[in-house]
This record gives sequence, C-alpha cells and structure tokens, in this order.
Amino acid sequence: MKKKSMLVLLLGGGVILLGTAIALFFFLRPNVLLPQISLSEVPDLTDLTPLPSLTELAEKYPQIAPLLNDAQLDAVYKEFLVAYQTGGREAAAALAQERGLFTPDGLNLRVTLVLDTEDNTALTEELRAAGIDVVSAYRDRVNVSVPLALIEEQFLSQEAGEDTASVFQQLTQLEHVIAVRLPETRKPESLNPQGDILGEGVSLVGADAWHAAGFTGAGLRIGVLDLGFAGYEALLGTELPANVTLQTFGWYDAAEVHGAACAEIIHEVAPEATLFFAWYDGSDAALGEAVEWLRTQQVNIISHSVGAVVSPRDGTGWGTHLVDETAAEGILWVNSAGNEALTHHRGIFADEDGDGYHEFSVGDEVLPVYSLDEVEVYLVWEDDWQRPVQDLELVIVDDQGTVLATSEEPQDGTLGQRPAEVAWVRTDGDTVYAAVQAFNVTQPVTLDIFVHGSNAEVGQSSSAYSVSSPGDAANALTVGATNWWNDRLASYSSQGPTTDGRLKPDMSAPAGVSGATYGESGFDGTSASTPHVAGAAALVWEANPGFTREQVKDYLLVNALDFGPTGPDTGFGHGRLQLPAAVPGLVLPPTPTAEAVSDPVATTPLPPTATATAVAFVTLEIPEESPLEEGSSNAGTVLWGLFIGGLGCTGAGFLLAAVVIVVRSGRTPAQRAMPYQPLRPSYPPPASPGAARPGPASPAMPPRTPPVRPAPQPLPPASLELPATERVGSVPKPPEGPQPPSAVKPVATPVCPVCGARARPGARFCAACGSPLDFKAPVHYCRRCGAELRPNSRFCSRCGEPVINREE
Repeated sequence: MKKKSMLVLLLGGGVILLGTAIALFFFLRPNVLLPQISLSEVPDLTDLTPLPSLTELAEKYPQIAPLLNDAQLDAVYKEFLVAYQTGGREAAAALAQERGLFTPDGLNLRVTLVLDTEDNTALTEELRAAGIDVVSAYRDRVNVSVPLALIEEQFLSQEAGEDTASVFQQLTQLEHVIAVRLPETRKPESLNPQGDILGEGVSLVGADAWHAAGFTGAGLRIGVLDLGFAGYEALLGTELPANVTLQTFGWYDAAEVHGAACAEIIHEVAPEATLFFAWYDGSDAALGEAVEWLRTQQVNIISHSVGAVVSPRDGTGWGTHLVDETAAEGILWVNSAGNEALTHHRGIFADEDGDGYHEFSVGDEVLPVYSLDEVEVYLVWEDDWQRPVQDLELVIVDDQGTVLATSEEPQDGTLGQRPAEVAWVRTDGDTVYAAVQAFNVTQPVTLDIFVHGSNAEVGQSSSAYSVSSPGDAANALTVGATNWWNDRLASYSSQGPTTDGRLKPDMSAPAGVSGATYGESGFDGTSASTPHVAGAAALVWEANPGFTREQVKDYLLVNALDFGPTGPDTGFGHGRLQLPAAVPGLVLPPTPTAEAVSDPVATTPLPPTATATAVAFVTLEIPEESPLEEGSSNAGTVLWGLFIGGLGCTGAGFLLAAVVIVVRSGRTPAQRAMPYQPLRPSYPPPASPGAARPGPASPAMPPRTPPVRPAPQPLPPASLELPATERVGSVPKPPEGPQPPSAVKPVATPVCPVCGARARPGARFCAACGSPLDFKAPVHYCRRCGAELRPNSRFCSRCGEPVINREE
C-alpha cells in the first residue's frame, strides 16, 4: 500500500506540475503566434474577381490613359493617378502616404529616373533648368522631387479642357530615361528594437583581450553606411567617440536611429577607430553618392547593415557593383546577410491544373502571409534583369478570396524592366494570401517571395537562398547572426547560397545585444552582428598594418569558431567571429593564405548550452530563444522563466520516478539484481566499416508536377562523419592488405576539385575549403589565387585578377 500511495502521489503531482508549467508558458509567452490555418479557411481562386486591369482603367479614365499604358512608368504612380481621379487629392495623398511616395516634407513625390547611360550631366542640367529638384544623381540613377501642387495644377488644366502634358509624361519622354520608378527600398536588418551599456558581444568574441593587449583600432577609419543616426549627438564621448564626421544623402529619415546603434557596437569593439557616418535614404542614387563620399574620406572599412531583396542576388545587382569597385580600392566592405530566413519562400512555377495560378504545393495556390499591421510582398524570379520576358503577376487576397492588391508591371523584353512585382496591403493582424499568376510564362521559372512588415512571416518559408543584396557581392564580407547567449544560429538569419550557387554568408557574429540606443538585449538581427565584424577587422588591421583587405578577411575566417556542420556552411559561413588571444610583445598569427583557409584551424566545440544546427540547404526550425522579450521587464522575464522551468522539471522528475517504480516492480528479483540494460533497436551489422545503419523507411510523399526544386539531403550526424584524415583536405591512402567482402556495393565518394578532400554524400560545398561541389559543369580557377571563377566572369571575385584566357 505504501508503494502504491507513493506511485499515485508521484503520478498526480507530476501531471499537475507539468500541466501548470505548460499552461503558464503559453499564457505568458509574449511572442505573437501565427494563426493556425485550416483547409476550410484557405481562399479558393476559382471564382476570383480581379481588380480592374490597366486597360480597363485606361478606357474609364481617358485623361490619364497615355500614362496608364506607358510601360516605362512604375505601377505605383499609376495607382496614385487613379486614386486622384476617383477620390481627389485626399485619396491620392492617403495612397502616397501609405506607399512611401512622399518626401519627408509631405509636399513632393519621390521619383527615380533610370537611364541608359552613366553620364547624367546633361539630364540633370535640363531638369534643374525646368525647375525640377534633383536630389541625388549617381551614374544611371537620378532622384527627383515632383511637387504635388504641380500635379494638381495639371489635373485642373485637363479638366478645363486644356491640352497639358503630365509631368510624368515629360519625365518618361526625356532622352536617355528608360524607366520612372519609386526609389529603391532598402531596409535596416534589425529586429525587436527597444545610458551607458556595454554590449555582450565584446567579451564573447575576444575583443576585450585585444584591448588589454593594446589593440583598440587606433589609426583605422571606419565608414558607417546606414539609413539613420538620429540622436547620435547625445552619445558622443560616451557610447560613441567624442568626434565623428557625418554627411547626409537624399531624402534621409531624420528620426531613424538604426545607424547610431550600429556605430555603438563598432565603438565598443574598436574604441579608438575614427568613425564616418554616411546617412542615406535607401535609394540607389543616394547609396552611390554616400559610397563615393566615404571613398574620399579614405576609410579602410565600410559597415553596411542594410539590404534589399529586389535584386538578382547573384553578385550582379546594382549595389554589388559598388561593393566590388570599393573592394578594388583596398576597402573592406562588411555587409549584413539579412533577416529573411522566415519571411522568404522559394519554388519553381507550377500550374498542374492549367488555371494560370502557381501551385505552392499540391492543390494549394495561395501562400499565407501574416503581419501585425501592414505588409509589403515582393515577387522576384530568375530572368534577364535588364530585359525580362517571363511575365508574372502578384495578387493579394483575403480569406474570402477578395482581391486586396495586385501588381502588374510589364515584362516584355523592354530595356529598363525588372522581373519583379511588389504589392502593399494593410492587414490589421489578419492573415492574407499571396497568389502568383502567369501572364506570359513560356518555361518553368524559379521564383522567390519575400515579405516585409511588423512581425511578418510567410507560410512554407525557405531559409536557403534568402541572403539579401548587396550581401551577395563576391567582395563583401557577409555576416549572419547568432544568439549571443547560446551561439545558435538565429532563426531569422538569412542563409545562402547565392542564386548562382556561391557560399554566403561568409561568417556569423553575435546579435541580440545591449546598447544605449535600443536598450538591454534590444538590438537583434544581422544589423547587430555586422558591426561586430567591422570592429574586429579594425583590431586585426591595427595589429597587422601590412595586411591587405583580403588578408584581414581571411584572418577573421580562419579564426572563426566552426559551429554547425564541419567546415563552411550556408548558415554560419566559416563560423562565428572569434579573435584569438592577443599577447603584448608577441607576433600575431602570420598572414593567412589560400592554403590556410583550405585547412582551417581546429574548431572549438559548442558551449554546453548550445547545439549544432545543420543549416546547409535545410530550413531551420529553431525557435527564437531570447531570454528577454520586447515589452517585458528583464528581471521579471527571467524570474518567470526560472519559475516555469522549475515547475516543468519538477513535474517531469515526478513522472520519471513513477516510471522507474513501475518498471522495477515488474522485474523478477534475479532481474533486479542485474544492471539495467536499456532496450536498443536491433540493427544488422554494417556492410563495411563506417557504413550508416539503416533507419526506418519514410512515408512516400505525393508527387508534384512539375516538381518543386528538391531540398538537398541533410548532412549525416556527427557519429557518422568521415574519418578526420578525409575531412581536413588530405587525400587518404587506400588500406593495405586484403579487405573483407562487403554486402553493399560502396558508392563512389566525390572529391573536391580544389583541395582534393573527400566530400560527404549529398554535400553542396566542400567541408574543407568551402568550394562548391559541382561535378557536372567545368570549373575554372584563378591563376593567381586559385579561387573558382564564375561563368563568363571577367575578373576573379577573390583577388580581382583579370581573366584573359580560361583555357590556359
């Protein structure tokens, strides 16, 4: 009876405590959970009633028909003109405010002119002579302000019967103008923004030891290229140097503080480096002007925690050319990878039922999109980024199938067009759905969908191929994010490869750190990880003044902690930033070489609280585990976490004790006298040394036609890794003597064409040197540094060596 009472007490107490802990966790959890979507709630596109097409609108409003039919004019300006026709000035102003058309003063519309030449001198002079305000001009990008009053005046003239050409018509008809667009949208890569606070990353990456050894970044000049430095004056002399140099470019946001938070981290890691703030508005033209100014300031390093998704993301985008040109001048460009791992979907256009709509999965033609208030949905696909010919349209609907927004930019091969569509919609917390319609698709195209908004997420997210631009630039040192408290890859951190198959990000660094701008543990995102690397680069360069830009980069990669799969991977890159111990009076490690990178130093195991995460071409399912959440007090959150964790552990302990009593009660005295042997599955002996044991068969998945690009197989677990001699780049010798017969025919193991190391089955990158493993296409390498050359490349992406004749 006594044992029975004890068993009942343990079972009852365990269930109560564990149930209470689970209930408290979900009740108090501050994160917003995505709504669970049932099949009955998914909208049906069969009887969809689309919004009026541009052709129909042109027939309804003949006054603006020439503009509605003008392929050079961005669709958002057409929406603005239609809003003016239907609702007057108030409706047009409301649309302009929602879509970001207004300049900061609210009196003008922002417009970018795209040219077919990089010489904008004559055009800018013509615009200024006509009274048009030229805000930024850099090569083939010119930003102008169009007065709202001028547009109103022209509408009134047309209503009075006067033959007046619209200002938009005048802009599209200018010589060399091939497109009139809304200025490019780049966004800061920060998440969960919230005195004198030292971030946790300084000691974690070993920068404090370098400070103690006398290395503080003195003599180095760092350019902080960002979208805002509001409030930086109050931090001078404390969180920032006593003096900084600042310049603004374009329609910059006077209230944005993001750049100040990035500069805080740089100053913590490299406290004596000289900082230059380039404050720009996110557009191409202003970005070019800002980079040009930083070059004239002779900076050594540029830190850019900003990215864009409307780009080919293969190293050929407009911003990536700036990175490569800057690197050619010896400047190290450090860029964030992006926070798009959970807000990105990738697939191949499929229309099995022939209704013209893409099927995201079998029988499912809509993609759930969630945001707290408003959301921008970007659709891009692989096509010629100067003259696209595959024409897709983007449609946003609610759960009833009502069309909320559409994007119908033309793609017919005309110069200046892009394979991209953008739609904006206010959600107010409701789930909306994205649909992709084929207007003119002649072949299967790979498409990507990105969503931006407050706490935005997308269904069927794809972490692979989500690195934003210019983080895809070959010469950018691209940085992913890890949680500083457990060194796990952050669930939001964008992952590679690039769309042309190159390894990105290059490395990772801590995020979720404290600072004066965003508060304690309030600065999250790859925006926070990037300045850690920029500051560390300054310390390395100070200690090794003879290093080149590439040698500083190699030094950081060689010494990074190799978390995740062994060797470079598409999540951590070469590993998490770690500066080796710096001792005064001793020479630091020698200049890294290509061979040093191919044979990385011994990795440091994960800390006890961290677990390795296989991230190479697989979608991360790691929940965000920050101990602090926005809107909660730090101490209260920690205490509640400890209380709930204690309840759960105690309840689980009670249940475990009850199980032990039951098990031991069912054994004979002779069995209880023997050591307990846990049950193990029975496996047949492996066919050959090191062969993997067969696992249970997986259920067959339904076929998809045409198939979506299959996800590559995950890397084998650590217990099944190849021997060390096969991983570090040395070609193993065949075993001597007769070998036992094998029941299974061995599969040929691919060998890396660069370093000769054997690759794991299914690997897409070499674990030893990070080179792509593509044995189907011929691979060419630089004669100077040995780096792999991209198809049709004219210069080596690693050392800049001209490619004269690949057959040599």
